[in-house]
Amino acid sequence: MNDTDLPTSRPPERLPLSLGWLALGAFAIGTESFMVAGLLPVLAADLQVSAARAGQLVLLFALSYAIGSPVMAALLARFGRRPLLIASLAAFSALTLAASMAHGFAQLAFARVALGLVAGVFLPTASAVAAAMVSPALRGRALAIVTGGGTVAVALGVPLGAWISGWGGWRTAYLLIAAAAALATLGLALGLPRQLAQAPVAAKRAPAFAVAREPGVLPALLISMLWATGGFSFYTYIALFLSETLGFGAEGASAVFFAIGVAAAIGTAAGGWATDRFGADRMAQGFALMLVLILGGLSFSAQMLPRGLALPLIVGLSALWGFAGWGFGPAQAVRLIRLAPERAPMTLSLNASAIYLGIAAGSALGGMAIELAGVGAVGWVGAACQFTGLMLLLRAPRAARSASSNYVFDSE
Repeated sequence: MNDTDLPTSRPPERLPLSLGWLALGAFAIGTESFMVAGLLPVLAADLQVSAARAGQLVLLFALSYAIGSPVMAALLARFGRRPLLIASLAAFSALTLAASMAHGFAQLAFARVALGLVAGVFLPTASAVAAAMVSPALRGRALAIVTGGGTVAVALGVPLGAWISGWGGWRTAYLLIAAAAALATLGLALGLPRQLAQAPVAAKRAPAFAVAREPGVLPALLISMLWATGGFSFYTYIALFLSETLGFGAEGASAVFFAIGVAAAIGTAAGGWATDRFGADRMAQGFALMLVLILGGLSFSAQMLPRGLALPLIVGLSALWGFAGWGFGPAQAVRLIRLAPERAPMTLSLNASAIYLGIAAGSALGGMAIELAGVGAVGWVGAACQFTGLMLLLRAPRAARSASSNYVFDSE
C-alpha cells in the first residue's frame, strides 16, 4: 500500500490573528462611547454647562450611530471592506484626538456626532469581515471575538477610563483611546489580508436598502430591537434598582457593574462557541428564554421577597443577565448574516440601528414603569419585551420553511 493511498487529514482551521486588531478597534470605540456617561459631571464642570446639557453628548452619539450607520453603509457600499475598516478606524482615532482638545460644548458635541458616524461604519463592517474570514463552522467564535472587544470595554475599559479621568483628566482618557485606535489601525493595515472577500457585484448594484425586503430580515431586526428594549429597560435604571431594593450605594453598584461586565465577556465567548456548536437559531432561542426568566426573576425578587433573601438573588441574576444578554449577540448576528450573506455590512448596520433604537425605547419604557409602579417593576417590562422577541424567534424557523416550500412550488 502506497503512502499516497493513506487518507490525509486536513489541519484544523484556526482563527485569523487579524481578528485581534478588529477586537482592539471595537474596544477603543466601545470605551469612548460608554465612558462618556460616567464622565458627565466632570465634563459639565470643565465645559461649564449643566449636567443635563452634558447628557446630550450621550444622546447625540446614539442618534448619530442609529441613523448614520445604515446611511453610511449605503453610501460606501461600492468601496472595499479593507480600506473602509482602515479609513474609518483612522478617522475615529483622529476625531478622538480632536475631541481631547475641545474647548467648548459645541466642539465636543460635533466630535461626538462624527464619532458616531465612523463607529457606525467600522463596527458592522468589522463583524461582516470577521464572518467572511472564516468558515461557517467558526463564524460564531469569530463574531464573538470582535464583539468581545466592545464587551471588554464595558467590563474594564469604562472603569479604567473613569479612573484615568480622575487621575489625569478626561482629556488624558481621550488621548489614550486615540492611541489605542491608532495602534489597531496600524495592525489592520499590516495584518488584514489584502485579498479580503468583497461584496458581489450584484449586491453592490442592488438598491441600498433592498436587503430589508429579504425574507426574515425585518422580523430579525424587530427581534434585535426587542432584545435591546428589554435589556435596557432594566440596565438604564440598574443603579436606582439596586439602591431602592437593596440599599446599595455607589461602591455596591460599581461591584455589580463589574460583575455584569465580566459575565458579559464570558457570555460573549460562550455564545460564540455555542452558536458554532449547536446552531444560531437554537442558541438565540435559549438565551432569549433565559432573559425572560432572569428579568422576571429580578422584579419578583425585588417585590415579593424579603431583603435578606432578595440580595443574593438580585446580584446573581444581574450577573446572569450580563451573561445571557451578551451571549445572545453572536447568535443573532449569525442569523442576520445567514439571511443575506452578500449584504452583510448593510444588514449589520440596520441591526445596529435597531439595537440603538431599542436602547432608547427601553430607557423610555423603564422610566414609564417607574412612574407607574416603581423601580421594582422594570424587570417585568424587560421580561415582556424578551418574551415577545422569543415568540418571534420560535416562529422564524417555521416561516423560513414555509417560504422555502413556496419557492419550490412556484419554481416547478
